[in-house]
Amino acid sequence: MGIRVVIVDNEPLMAAQLKESLLQDSFSAEIVSICYEGESAVSVIKEMAPDLVFLTIEMPRMSGIEIATALRKTMPAMPALVFVTGSPEFVVQAVQMDVLDYLIKPVHSEDVRRVFHKFITIFREKKEAEKAVQAVSESAEEQVKRTYSKKFTVDEGDKIRIIDTVRIRMVYAQKRKVFLVTTTGETYQTRVNLTHFEQRLPEDKFFRCHRNYIVNVDEIQQIEPWFNHQYILVLKGEPPAQVPVGRSYINKIREYIEM
Repeated sequence: MGIRVVIVDNEPLMAAQLKESLLQDSFSAEIVSICYEGESAVSVIKEMAPDLVFLTIEMPRMSGIEIATALRKTMPAMPALVFVTGSPEFVVQAVQMDVLDYLIKPVHSEDVRRVFHKFITIFREKKEAEKAVQAVSESAEEQVKRTYSKKFTVDEGDKIRIIDTVRIRMVYAQKRKVFLVTTTGETYQTRVNLTHFEQRLPEDKFFRCHRNYIVNVDEIQQIEPWFNHQYILVLKGEPPAQVPVGRSYINKIREYIEM
């Protein structure tokens, strides 16, 4: 889909020249309308919501400046404006209105090319920024929607036992199996992997400190230095469990414990 463009000029030959310049070379311009007078231009631009408007200043009855002013008052999202003028004296007004650029008649194809390429650069940056904002928004919404499990099931012989989330001391993986340890010291084998636990345990209480361990922060009673500037977490229990902190998780633990 091309960049949607509206041309506003009361001189049909000038409008045709702009159109020809925009449609040549490798431009991705899509001329959605050409307007020859101001009142209809305002209506068309509001209806079409183009990306870019080439707007001649010297128009009868309603000038390009007045058209731009009317659009700014009524459109929630303004298209980029390029003023076209036969009088350099209007350039100051163009700059003051914060338009994309201006062209002075007679307009040459290279002038149109320069302005259009300028718009393309800004347009792409804007779209990328919008995508980034959208991604952040969706991520925030996902965090709001994210729910955590209040209970988990574990195998207990031929039975399935239910463990309250608040009673989990840690979860760990060993030899391709995953085990859950309760706050009272019982250890059970589970049927799900660590990634599932990481997604379903409340992140304000549970911390993945190693690729093989997830611990309940409230169950940490001591931190001991280890070799190569690493740490060992000592958990509550008899005997206390010692859990390593992986090198890539060291900074993460500072989100939970002031160090």
